[in-house]
Amino acid sequence: MRKSISFYLLPFLFIVLCLSSCSKTEKKTEYTHAIPANATEVAALDLTSIVDKAGLNNSDTQVTLQKLLGLLLEGGNANLKKEVKPLLKDPAISGIDWSAPVYVFEAPTLHNTAVTLKISDLKKFEAMLQIFVQEQFCTDPVKADGYRSVEIKDTGVLFAYNDGTLLVVYGGSSEQLQKLQPAITALMQQPADKSIHTNKYFTPMMQQKGDIRLLATPDALPMDVRGVLNWPHGTQLLGYVLFENGRIYATLQSADFKGETQESNQPFHPQNSRELQQAMMSMIHGRAFNISLTSDELLTLSNLRVLMEYASDEPEINILYMLIMKIEELNLRGDKNRTNFTVVLNEKNENALKQLIDFAKLFAGIK
Repeated sequence: MRKSISFYLLPFLFIVLCLSSCSKTEKKTEYTHAIPANATEVAALDLTSIVDKAGLNNSDTQVTLQKLLGLLLEGGNANLKKEVKPLLKDPAISGIDWSAPVYVFEAPTLHNTAVTLKISDLKKFEAMLQIFVQEQFCTDPVKADGYRSVEIKDTGVLFAYNDGTLLVVYGGSSEQLQKLQPAITALMQQPADKSIHTNKYFTPMMQQKGDIRLLATPDALPMDVRGVLNWPHGTQLLGYVLFENGRIYATLQSADFKGETQESNQPFHPQNSRELQQAMMSMIHGRAFNISLTSDELLTLSNLRVLMEYASDEPEINILYMLIMKIEELNLRGDKNRTNFTVVLNEKNENALKQLIDFAKLFAGIK
């Protein structure tokens, strides 16, 4: 019986299909899909702007970072220090897109803070991880459903990654990270319609100016802040932090609020703790406020002026005193819909973030 030519072609076609399926590359993922729709807090960090404003992209900073690296890896493997140095000089070789926002968020299923970053080159990222594996800084990659993961040894931190997404999870211990595996897998596989993109305020959040942009609920705020600003449970909040020359500006508001706040243009300067408490009570009751404090007033209200007379040799007191003396004025103004916070520094010709970083380096002994 004569067989058709297609009969003989079937095995060949089968082999071709198998080879093509095996060589098919993984589909690149969108890293923001790892942020769940019910995240109680999402902060987007513009690292490019932050690094530039902090003055961390110059040659002097490279020396500082080398010192900091030495402190972090003190007593550790010398080869690891050597391997990490090129990453400090050229972060792009990590395979991470540092020009994309870095998102820090609170995921209810993780019961903790997580971070997601954009992987632009998976091969470079895995090459970096291989260095860490060789130096026993992290475990060997473990393959999971649609991603791989490594655990940074003795830290309780896990990196889950695929082509496009890096999810950094803190569990506290290896045992706890194991318990979180189902939640981590769910986030790594999460489609767009289950992610933060379904929150109608996510796009407005990213359209804000600011080096740090925020989308949150009152539950994510510290208890003392939550008590003073007194937003109703379930309110969606938008905010941002912007570092400028001689000034830090921050705002937090109800996401639906579009109008102007009703505070007076004449700031109130509390002269004692009783007046400050009265101003705080006014805020708690939702009344408009405009409160300002100069450095002298801060020293008085904090009793730091008295403490400096008797305990100026205490490092914590001395640091706080010097920090306050850098401030010209603090201002808190707004109403129940929006709160604006401004820090004005004495030095107006240098970015406020760089001034803070230089101050921190000075007291850390690495300047």
